[in-house]
Amino acid sequence: MIALLLGTFIGFLMCIPVGPINVMVINTQIKSSSQNALAIALGGSLMDVVYFMIILSGLSMFDFSENITIILKSVGIALIFFLGIKDLMAKPIVPNENEEIKTKKAGLLGYLLLGVVIYTSNPTLILTMTGLGAFIKSLTLFPMTQTNIIIHSLGLGAGSFLWFVFLSKITNKFKEAIRNKYLLTFNRVSGSLMIILSLFMLTKLIFPTIQRTL
Repeated sequence: MIALLLGTFIGFLMCIPVGPINVMVINTQIKSSSQNALAIALGGSLMDVVYFMIILSGLSMFDFSENITIILKSVGIALIFFLGIKDLMAKPIVPNENEEIKTKKAGLLGYLLLGVVIYTSNPTLILTMTGLGAFIKSLTLFPMTQTNIIIHSLGLGAGSFLWFVFLSKITNKFKEAIRNKYLLTFNRVSGSLMIILSLFMLTKLIFPTIQRTL
C-alpha cells in the first residue's frame, strides 16, 4: 500500500511543472478533444511506468551502504529542491501549433504515440528518473521486491495520468486562461510544496546524522 500511495503522490506532483506534454495536452484539449488530449497523456504515463520499473529493477540489485544512502538522500533532496525552484521561476510556454496541425487527422493511437515520442524526447528524463529512483530506494519505505517495484511504478503512472485528467478538465473549463495564468499558479504551488518537502527531509537527514557523530 505504501508503494502504491507513494508512487501515486510522486507521479501527480512531478507532472505539474510546465513541460512539453502539459503544453500539448492543453493545446489538444482546446483545439481538438478531451479524448485526444488524454491519449497523449496516457502515452506519457505509460512511459512513466516503463522507465521507472526498469530503473527501480536495476537499483534493486544493489545494496547501499550507510554513507551511500546519505549521499543518495542528499542528492534526492537537492533534486526536489531544484525542481521546486524551477517551478517557481517558470514562465508561460507557447504551444507549438504546427505539431497540433500535423496530428489533427490522427486517431487516438496517433495521439498516444505522440505522447510517447514527446516524453522520450526529453534529454533530462533518464537522469531525473534515475536520481528519483535512487532516492526512493534510499528511503527504505518499502521492500524493493519485484512486486512492490511494479506496484510503485503503476502508482507513479496512475498519479501522472490523474494530473493530466485534472489538467484536461481545468483546461476545458477555463480554455485559454489556463495556458498563461492557472497553469503557472499550479507551478507555484507545486514548487512551494517541493521546496517545503525538501527542507523537511533535509532536517530529517541532518539531525540523526549529527546525533550519531556526537
